[in-house]
Amino acid sequence: MIGLDWTVWALQIVNFLILAGWLVLAIVTLTRLRRCRLDDTARVLWVIVILLIPLLGAVAFFIVRPGKPQSDEKR
Repeated sequence: MIGLDWTVWALQIVNFLILAGWLVLAIVTLTRLRRCRLDDTARVLWVIVILLIPLLGAVAFFIVRPGKPQSDEKR
């Protein structure tokens, strides 16, 4: 039974790493979304997709690349 305890411990670490990776990916994606020129409806829909479809939503955002990023300097 001691081997089972280490297996459970290892699986918990893997689960934590997956969760941490998803959170980092979601935060990076949401900050990129904030810089895009989109209307409010499209922005809300992207937020819902990114948060409710854990990995595929963020990957889809980077593949589709909606809107153009706003530049910091104004001309």
